[in-house]
Amino acid sequence: MATQEQAAHLLRRTGFGIGPGQIDRLVARDIHDLIDERIADEGWALSAEEAEDRDFDDNEWDTLGREWIDQMLSPETGLHERMVWFWHGHFTSSKEKATDRLIVRQHHLIRRHCLGNFRDFARDMIVDGAMLRFLDGDGSHGDSPNENFSREFLELFMLGRGNGYTEDDIRAGARILSGWLVDYRTGDVSFDRERSYTRPVSFLGTRKNWTIDGYLDAVLEHPACADHVASRIHAHLVSTPLDDDRRRELGNTLRRNDWEIRPLLAEILHHDDFVEARGRRTRQPIEWFVAAAVAVGIERLGDHGFDLWQIYSSGQIPFYPPNVAGWPDDDRWSSATQVMARGNAILNWQLPEETLNSLAPTRDAVLSHLGIPDVSETTARALDEAIDAQTEYSRGLELLLVTALLSPEFSLV
Repeated sequence: MATQEQAAHLLRRTGFGIGPGQIDRLVARDIHDLIDERIADEGWALSAEEAEDRDFDDNEWDTLGREWIDQMLSPETGLHERMVWFWHGHFTSSKEKATDRLIVRQHHLIRRHCLGNFRDFARDMIVDGAMLRFLDGDGSHGDSPNENFSREFLELFMLGRGNGYTEDDIRAGARILSGWLVDYRTGDVSFDRERSYTRPVSFLGTRKNWTIDGYLDAVLEHPACADHVASRIHAHLVSTPLDDDRRRELGNTLRRNDWEIRPLLAEILHHDDFVEARGRRTRQPIEWFVAAAVAVGIERLGDHGFDLWQIYSSGQIPFYPPNVAGWPDDDRWSSATQVMARGNAILNWQLPEETLNSLAPTRDAVLSHLGIPDVSETTARALDEAIDAQTEYSRGLELLLVTALLSPEFSLV
């Protein structure tokens, strides 16, 4: 049966925020049933046609970012949304180089594939307009191809840096991936055979005339591919280091299930490593701000003083990753600078009336409300000192909430 700690951990790692009473509804249910329910999450996505027909305006970057944060804030948010966020940092593209139209199409492509089949996912990404623009595949000519897309596809997306491929493979891959064009105005992607490389090349140990599908099959069949992809997902959801045997085991789960993502997620989330990995990973800014907003009862971006600029000022902007490797997933997000920025931002929030009226200004009440079953002696002392130093009548509840939201127990998942 799920304990409070297990239920809270599952909600944090497979979603974003924990709403009031959400943990209590899960406690005493079978933990593996709860995990299966999270894995079955369907989420939502526009079809390719709907994404293509979407209207655009001059401020689309702001509109799309707000829509996504609002989706994360929704009580229905679960593993589907968590995996959309993960893949956005894996198959990275930036609006610095891609148009609004292309980014919207890619975003919903990720939504459609994030819990589906990785082979289909990678195939669509190879010819995605935003990806081709971002990694210079657009207009690459077979006789003198740009190697950027080929390099990052192998190094970051599929095999991992230095895992069984050579510089010659990168150069050959660049020729195989050449010939694709993106219409900057319409966003349409087309293949120009005259720009492609039509002669045989040697790639990953095989010399032949290649198609995109043949290229992808060769990459997927490489011994490092499934292990790399599985370990990236494991790092995001579990965060504890993998030994070689466990990495191969997870990779084999992907291969054995014909690259379906859900069976891999089941293998990861049902394993003892997941259950025992509480408090091992620092929340990234978007994860933290969304979780904090949900906890205090904010339902939409722009309400109660919560706005997009507060997230942006913490160094994480959706659709603007710092580089092709995406955002780091390490302890830099728990630096003193980050903590100060988060504290300054939420001090400008106004608590919803429902929260003010229903929440007692005590340590236990606040911790229960935030979904924190237990804290260290240091955190408990800081919370007690916060309420002792400032009465309920001088925003004592707000101070207590801010202190709890900035605590290690809330900032780590």
